[in-house]
Amino acid sequence: MLFNRPADTPQARYVIELMTLAYKELGYDVHIIDFNHQSALSAANNGTLDGQLGRVASISQQYQNLHPVNFALFEFNLVLLKNCQQCTFEQLDNIAIQVGYPAAQSYLNEHPFIGDIIKVKSVTAQLNLLTQGKVQGVILLDFLLSTKHPQFNVKQFQTEILAPIKSYHFLHSRHSALIPKLEKELHKLNENGTVRLLRAKHNLD
Repeated sequence: MLFNRPADTPQARYVIELMTLAYKELGYDVHIIDFNHQSALSAANNGTLDGQLGRVASISQQYQNLHPVNFALFEFNLVLLKNCQQCTFEQLDNIAIQVGYPAAQSYLNEHPFIGDIIKVKSVTAQLNLLTQGKVQGVILLDFLLSTKHPQFNVKQFQTEILAPIKSYHFLHSRHSALIPKLEKELHKLNENGTVRLLRAKHNLD
């Protein structure tokens, strides 16, 4: 099974190890390749990749060939960092989001934003724009902030949790027969304590 290499975070390392174990029990090897993160979803949807290791549930709305395995890999929060104390999300003039991570775009689809939306390629670029006062807010995943920028002084900005989000494994429709088998295997790994041990190994608890 061929998947793109995700950003190197404890969550990603946990997902790779967990899914490798699950696939091994079904007689499959997992191969991770370097691939442009911004185009990985499209590549998985058109079948160049076999799926996505971990993504938010909402991607199946846009990428209809990708189907989730019904087992939440981990949970995190979509957060808004803003440089004003009293203003609400709706009152911001502009925000920056990261392309390639659909959680922010999905939130904006459900909560229309009338200000300017600046799309950048990295969390670093988002935080630079916010720190320099070029945007009033940024929407990002809290685990990317804590793992990629642990030294960033969050306290200088107002933090608002926009939505709790769960991550799931996705497979291309040609592998749909594997989905119930993977669900059964992942639940088995959870019941025998393997998931808990892996989470502890990667400091996710």
